[in-house]
Amino acid sequence: MAFATIQYFSQALRKASAFNIVFPDDPRIDRPWSVYYLLHGLSDDHTIWMRRTSIERYVAGLPMAVVMPDGGRGWYTNAVEGASYEDDLLELVSFVDRTFPVKAERSGRAIGGLSMGGYGAVKIGVKYHDRFSSVNSHSGALGFVHGIGEGRALSPEFGRIFGPKPSGGSDDPFALVEQIDHGLLPKLRIDCGTEDFLLDQNRAFHGHLNDLQIPHEYEEFPGGHDWAYWDAHVQEAVGFHALNLGLR
Repeated sequence: MAFATIQYFSQALRKASAFNIVFPDDPRIDRPWSVYYLLHGLSDDHTIWMRRTSIERYVAGLPMAVVMPDGGRGWYTNAVEGASYEDDLLELVSFVDRTFPVKAERSGRAIGGLSMGGYGAVKIGVKYHDRFSSVNSHSGALGFVHGIGEGRALSPEFGRIFGPKPSGGSDDPFALVEQIDHGLLPKLRIDCGTEDFLLDQNRAFHGHLNDLQIPHEYEEFPGGHDWAYWDAHVQEAVGFHALNLGLR
């Protein structure tokens, strides 16, 4: 696999930004490639997946690029007061479509992430279901805007980003899955550690999907909110996306 860091100017953020990408360098691997957008958590940046996991090794041999954006502390959301990180991610998808030999359509795109990135992946993957074929979340802050658990205490930016009443709105995964024709939703996979402080949020979202009779994969594994857990289970996410994208 080849690896690159790309610096670009984000029109949405009105500033320079960056993303990391790993992509096939074996000429025997057919083009166009599928793309897996892999989002980081609240305290990290676009470098963290490469530094803390073996993601490059896990996708080796697949006709897949992995794009790891920099989402700042912006919750992959267009802030009520502040930066437009949701628009930035959509702008990045268009940039990748133009720049790399990728399958620039829904059937060639997947999105996933951990914690804040798990929330972002589910929200954006569901909201823009015409652009993503499959979605996964590890330890996602999926009930963050509902105030489930401790999530808000970790993010003093909450009010500035989401406004006073985000529950039920366009940044609420619980509301989004209610509003969209279930037949149009991407394939969903959610996992969380049994010692993770966000477990209640994941169980609540899983229950909500069950109540709505939305097909999805949900698993709990031993582990906490840490890189040992995410490195182990991103391997399952790669397999999930590879299957849904028709790569295996």
